[in-house]
Amino acid sequence: MNNQYKKDKGDEGEALVAQEYQDRWYTLIERKYTIKWWELDLIFQKNNILTFVEVKVVDKIYDLQDYVTLKKLWHVKHTIEYYLYTHPTDKEYVLDIVFVRNNSILEVYKNVTNT
Repeated sequence: MNNQYKKDKGDEGEALVAQEYQDRWYTLIERKYTIKWWELDLIFQKNNILTFVEVKVVDKIYDLQDYVTLKKLWHVKHTIEYYLYTHPTDKEYVLDIVFVRNNSILEVYKNVTNT
């Protein structure tokens, strides 16, 4: 699998997840917020809560819990902290991880912020 293929699959997965959240009345704030080498896939707001969404396309992965490592979570959480530092807010926030397989949402881990 080349990098362009992986990027295209990731973009497709993010678009699918973005539409699903918007269908549930979330407002898309930002897509692909990037600092240096780290990225937040999707940022939404609903009511007074920011929802950061990490999208994982797992077409050939079957052990989802082992797919998101503590190191990956650490980087995502630090990127969220940087986002909140540069975009001050009094809103609460959560982190969701959404797994996509074969162009459909397979599973959603809601509010993994405190893990």
